Amino acid sequence: MPRKPSSPRIVAVAGGKGGVGKSTVAVNLALAMARIGHRVTLVDADLGSANLHTMLGVLNPTSGLADFLDHRVDTLDALKTCVIAPTFTLVPGTSRPGAANLERTEKRRLIDAICQIDADCVILDVGAGASFNVVDLVAVADHKLFVLTPQLPSLHNAYALLKACVHRVIRRLAMNEVERGLVDAALGQETRSRTMVQLLEVVRPLDPVLANRIVEGLLHFGVAIVANQVETPADAAALSRMSPLILDHLMTPAPVMATVRRSSALAGSLRAGEGTLAGVDENGAVFRKLARTLVQMDLAQLRGTVRPVGPYTQPLWVHREAES
Repeated sequence: MPRKPSSPRIVAVAGGKGGVGKSTVAVNLALAMARIGHRVTLVDADLGSANLHTMLGVLNPTSGLADFLDHRVDTLDALKTCVIAPTFTLVPGTSRPGAANLERTEKRRLIDAICQIDADCVILDVGAGASFNVVDLVAVADHKLFVLTPQLPSLHNAYALLKACVHRVIRRLAMNEVERGLVDAALGQETRSRTMVQLLEVVRPLDPVLANRIVEGLLHFGVAIVANQVETPADAAALSRMSPLILDHLMTPAPVMATVRRSSALAGSLRAGEGTLAGVDENGAVFRKLARTLVQMDLAQLRGTVRPVGPYTQPLWVHREAES
């Protein structure tokens, strides 16, 4: 379902596995956006393993997502806690049993509430892995930031999560039972080596309109990579190689939009419960640049409310990567 133009800009921060610094990126991006004048709400959407409140020095939150999931409140705005800056609010998460496995109606209600938060930008810190909860929360976002470290498990797991998200969105682009059957048949034929181009070769002869819709959806899917814990040029090179691999196999542009160096200053701030860099090293400028880049992107194009010029128009972030 297309999102309303008036709903907040939503950024999902995801990682294929734990320990890649996903929450650290989410916190620092939220602070950077707040400091350049935007009203930001950070949602701890790591269902069942909430910890953002401790990173931000909120040791005993009085409310959280459990209150919404248990119908004690009707909106996520009712759960906001102001942290660090006046324009930076947190919706604490939940570690209640069962939260990681929401029923379909519960998940739909949560996603609808996220889209109705009163903010300029909502940042979702989603859980690790490729569960349906994670995939659906990533898919609803305008910007999908995948946090990767140079280690091989991080690269493999992030690719698996992105692939699951791509398959999910392709199924949603099917408008009727016939199209859904065609998409399911094409995805069902997938082998380890099959790419999205090869899948489209199955779809296009039977339904060229659907094939073009899939291409357009993939090219404007809003994916970007945050290269994290980078120490050496070899680290940066390993992470940059993910972009062409993703484009070749999934037909989804995924530029490296930010490179975050391994930082003792960042580690120290997290141990102190501050959660942020506060601009003390070069990474502070990285997060500010990332924040400005995201808020300057055209939401109407990302949400498909305006038609791009031609079915193969490159998304805005491809050009922005070339400029930086």
